[in-house]
Amino acid sequence: MGKGKSLVSFFLLPLIIGLALLCVVGAVLYYLGIQQPLETQAKQLIGSQIEERADLIEQKINQIQKTISVAVQTGGQSDEAQLVRDIKSSTPQIDQVQFFSPEDLQVNLDNRPVITHVVVDLLRKALAGEAVPPELILNKGQADYVAFVHKLNDQRALMATVQPSQMAGLMGGADPGTYFELRQSFAESNHTIASAGTNPGTGQPLVVSPAFGANWTVAFWQGTGNFLATAGLLPILLMLGAVIALLIAALMPMISLQRLLNKDAREFIQGINDQHMPNHFSLKFFNDMASSYRRVAGLKEPVAPSQSAEEIEESGLQVEDDASEDNESSVPATKTIPISGQFDLENISHSISADIFREYDVRGRVDKDFDAGVVYALGLAIGSEAYGRGEQKVVVARDGRISSPELHEALKQGLVDSGRDVIDLGMVPTPLLYFATHKLDTHSGVMVTGSHNPTNHNGLKIVLAGETIHGKDVKTLYKRIREQDFLSGHGQITDYQIEQQYLEEVASNIKVDKPLKIVIDSGNGVTGNIAPRLFQALGCDVIGLHTKIDGNFPNHHPDPNHAKNLQDVIAMVLQEKADLGLAFDGDGDRLGVIDNQGNVIWTDRLMMLLAMDVLSRKNGAEIVYDVKCTRHLPDMIKKHGGHPIIWKTGHSLMKAKMQETGAQLGGEGSGHIYFKERWYGFDDALYAAARLLEILGKDPRPLAEIFEQLPQSLETEEINVPVADKIKFKLIEVLIKKGQFGDGKVSTIDGIRVEYPDRWLLARASNTTPSIVIKFEADSSEALEQVKTLLREQLLAIAPKLKVNF
Repeated sequence: MGKGKSLVSFFLLPLIIGLALLCVVGAVLYYLGIQQPLETQAKQLIGSQIEERADLIEQKINQIQKTISVAVQTGGQSDEAQLVRDIKSSTPQIDQVQFFSPEDLQVNLDNRPVITHVVVDLLRKALAGEAVPPELILNKGQADYVAFVHKLNDQRALMATVQPSQMAGLMGGADPGTYFELRQSFAESNHTIASAGTNPGTGQPLVVSPAFGANWTVAFWQGTGNFLATAGLLPILLMLGAVIALLIAALMPMISLQRLLNKDAREFIQGINDQHMPNHFSLKFFNDMASSYRRVAGLKEPVAPSQSAEEIEESGLQVEDDASEDNESSVPATKTIPISGQFDLENISHSISADIFREYDVRGRVDKDFDAGVVYALGLAIGSEAYGRGEQKVVVARDGRISSPELHEALKQGLVDSGRDVIDLGMVPTPLLYFATHKLDTHSGVMVTGSHNPTNHNGLKIVLAGETIHGKDVKTLYKRIREQDFLSGHGQITDYQIEQQYLEEVASNIKVDKPLKIVIDSGNGVTGNIAPRLFQALGCDVIGLHTKIDGNFPNHHPDPNHAKNLQDVIAMVLQEKADLGLAFDGDGDRLGVIDNQGNVIWTDRLMMLLAMDVLSRKNGAEIVYDVKCTRHLPDMIKKHGGHPIIWKTGHSLMKAKMQETGAQLGGEGSGHIYFKERWYGFDDALYAAARLLEILGKDPRPLAEIFEQLPQSLETEEINVPVADKIKFKLIEVLIKKGQFGDGKVSTIDGIRVEYPDRWLLARASNTTPSIVIKFEADSSEALEQVKTLLREQLLAIAPKLKVNF
């Protein structure tokens, strides 16, 4: 009788091949991948020491600040010479001390030290009473001096300067083979303030401390020779250990399986001999064989003993009808969720307003129908929907509105209670949340923002599995809340800083070929923290307006789509003779542009210039624009080889259309601009502004002259006619059916747009406010008044009580 093959022999060849592959991969990793693990070890060993050194340097810098403050408080401020002597005697590092009054705040690049826009901004902040950290000042891209500014009691300010060479004394010593740098980061670039050590650092630093002050850090370099010497055999020992572990892990199951096979085989043969097959074998194979043998031999199937109700309950099993077996879900969650002490889901599910579920996001009034309880329920619904789309993690962020922190916390709690893991970006503009869904380990995100709406409004912009949801998907959230159709679980929250990654990628994507002076107005919105840094990183002289984030919006409403909100930036552009002005809405996804002569460049005209640029590289590309854009835009797109596509207003709808068509650029008359070419296809006012700067950097003409060459008609801003949410869509439906517009070309893609040879009109129901949106354009003032009169008459014919405001 032949011996046959043992069970082990079937596994032996794959095991040998696996070991060989493991050795090959290990050898490759050893020769090519040793440096990074060793640097990781180095980081762990010295990371805490670098942080301590950074803390010590920060303390020394703070001491200089304090010494200047003491000299100001105790010395005679009227005697400038004596005050200078007091400051220099107490702080020998200080090189110069200069005094400034408000009328002295002018850029002077010939002064020594140079007075740049950054210096003027620091002094303005000091005069306003703000505590200003010392900052490195650049002159022609090189480190010039460190500025310490302090307010005097008589509405003046002083600036004390320290040369970078004098800052070296703050660094401390460096061991042989090590190198330290104290530096200030400007987005993608770093400028050295001081250094210590004999060998210059090359490549990327091994460790960088957390930022302090004006984005200062301490960077550390160290050669890897010592680590290589002490850890030379470690990878080999680890590989040997892995091989042994693999052998043990593979052989033990094989030996156990061989034992079980022998045991079951003996019992199976014994059962055949005895004509009584055992009820249970260790391996399923023999249970199946036993069942087949009983059928062939005419033996009865064994009957399992019944369980009592108590035994069933103790076993943890759930008894269901046979009919329900096919409906069992593989989702590891239930609809039952514990009601927290703060939020009564039963009450929320019955009282939640359907009106807050708009066409392309969720919005409401925080003092009426959009409180923390509603957002908690939305978090549960969104988390449940995300899981259904295969997403475990959800990115969240918020804007700077007064109500946003509380709603942000409620949203996170709802998401984690649905079982989702949360990546919290904190307070950042909406485009950075969209950016994170392309860069992190998830394609879902939720932004808490009221965008450009009044201060007592707030809302959620929602991305699920790469899609900004709209329409029926938004209504699905309402349905889930009404039915309390939630998953439950215990997710985790992780904080993540995305700003630097965003700044570096934009700066690497955009090149501005000439220095530009720009004015930016953040409108006290959330772009105030990042916009100045971004445009400085692109090489611009930046004058900031209303960059302090304040959810009360004390200066003007954060909506650049209305000229009344652009008056501050217009005035500053003219005063500073800037190349252009940029204005952002409350969450940074809408852009306003002012040319060098103070003219507003509305987005539909801006799209002409952007489309020409994109089509110069992407000839034949689709360009999507919304119904509010000028009739000259599609003609310009065609003229430059593109294919224009008119579509519905709304950020979710536009992004969906761009995905559907593969469009390279999209834009709305309201200020949303979407770049797919070289970017990710979401609305990003910061990136759109950077692309505009790139175009201007290549063109010797000023912005006003560029736009003088593009076609233009007379056009109105968006006009909002108040109409209740419950009837605004019905009003537009009736206008479409009963309106008399003569020989005009009618489009009903979104509301009604009627075009004539020299004019056009638009009327559509707003998806964000209780109003209808009206817009007109004409080639002459007479034609503009005619088209206004026409629409006014048609609206009043079907709604005589309507308060028409145009």
